[in-house]
Amino acid sequence: MPVVIHVPKAGEYYHVPLLLSKYGGSTYRGS
Repeated sequence: MPVVIHVPKAGEYYHVPLLLSKYGGSTYRGS
């Protein structure tokens, strides 16, 4: 289940890293 955190100006910035991080992929962390 996709983890999407609604954060102002960071909504699309957080939902991607969290998804990958959940599956062991924090590549977009700091992107």
